[in-house]
Amino acid sequence: MRNNLLLICLLGLLTRAFFTLFLGGLYFGRENIYVDGDTAAWLNSFINLIETGSYTAVPAHEYGYFLRMPGYSFFIGIFYLITGGNLDITYPLIGWIQILLDILAIWLVYKIALKLFRSEKNALFSAALYAFYPFIIVWNPVVYSESVSILLMLAGIYFLLYEKKYHWFYAGLFLGLGILFRPQVALLVPIAGIFILWFYNWKIKSFYKPVLQFALAVVIFYGCWPISNILIHKKVVLTQDLRGAPNWNEDVIAFMQFTYSVKTEWEPQFSNILHNKEVTWPENAYFSKEDSAKLERAVYLAKNCGSGFSYWQGYWQKPFQNDSCTHEIATLFNELRDNQIKNFPWNYYLYLPLQNLKKAAFKNELYNTEGVRKYASLLFYYRTFLILCGLAGAVLMLVHRRKEWLIFLLFPVFLYLALCFGTGVQFRNIEIRYFLHADIMLLFPAAYLFYYLYKFFLRKKHESNPS
Repeated sequence: MRNNLLLICLLGLLTRAFFTLFLGGLYFGRENIYVDGDTAAWLNSFINLIETGSYTAVPAHEYGYFLRMPGYSFFIGIFYLITGGNLDITYPLIGWIQILLDILAIWLVYKIALKLFRSEKNALFSAALYAFYPFIIVWNPVVYSESVSILLMLAGIYFLLYEKKYHWFYAGLFLGLGILFRPQVALLVPIAGIFILWFYNWKIKSFYKPVLQFALAVVIFYGCWPISNILIHKKVVLTQDLRGAPNWNEDVIAFMQFTYSVKTEWEPQFSNILHNKEVTWPENAYFSKEDSAKLERAVYLAKNCGSGFSYWQGYWQKPFQNDSCTHEIATLFNELRDNQIKNFPWNYYLYLPLQNLKKAAFKNELYNTEGVRKYASLLFYYRTFLILCGLAGAVLMLVHRRKEWLIFLLFPVFLYLALCFGTGVQFRNIEIRYFLHADIMLLFPAAYLFYYLYKFFLRKKHESNPS
């Protein structure tokens, strides 16, 4: 069995290397697959810390300190220092380091599944599903926090399940660090707390020390971020604040929030504003003369003096160096959003979130489907299949096993509901990579279902052909 795990890890490594060397450029549609739009913000935050003593992506900007959480910035900063600041070496090095770390993640998946299922074959099923899961493979070489944060999440779950000395503390340590890489991991903290309580059958004398260990680690390793924001900057920022980026000024955020109160996509309206084209909206956006006039003015200002819009690639004018009408645009869109919520509550709180959920779980193509990306879109059908199998497997687990299986159901369900139904900034902005952590968690119950069916058909075959 160990040889089988080694083979899975080796094939997983070869698959990742093949994608990075030969397919990555075709999939992402760019020559340098290691760098994406948000990469610079993480690295600049670290560089500014080294050079100025202030952790900020945008110096002198009020919210530049909070644009990116520090976990991944420090991770890539280590390799930036090692390479002497040579980005031509730094970015590929980080990509390949992440690939190697993901092989460690395959081993963690195997160990977690082995503890859960108490079956070597089932654990190998789980490891294989992860090793060849396409959406972790494509993000491995990209200098984004997804890959490393998943490793930290899996390490936290590993220590939750394996009873070692101070394992509750280590679980909190890795989950706390995971939050600093990706805030989605925070949803696992209360679920892990419930798991600890169940582990000790809700007996206060037994569970209060483990809970304190776990909570202390989370506070130490994640809590340093919000605490420092309060002490140094006098602001309560628990995760991040996008207003620190010029292209995410309050006008763009307000536009996005309004759009998601009317429809589930901000296209084509967003691109039409950038390119100074006619912008139209669904009928309910024009439900009154007052709102129609406000919307028309907000769009006109966004095209002609919106600071945040002007910093997006493709804007029809040069970026504006002042915020002459940015606040007015934000005010108009915020008022329009409030009126949508007030007058169409069912649309805002139920219909649109359900549409988001449908899009998140049943997405079937990439935005740009030229060339190889047209065929890569078929991978989304596989993703949807695994999501449904994971949910079915979780139900089967609850029927067959202990309550500890809930951890693999609650986290995906809560994350999907939060991102699809949430009302805060960046909620309802459906990008599949935001769901990657939940999708990885569903691979465990999916493997359980596959192995159950495998044993079921073997048994039927044996019964029909007795030796």
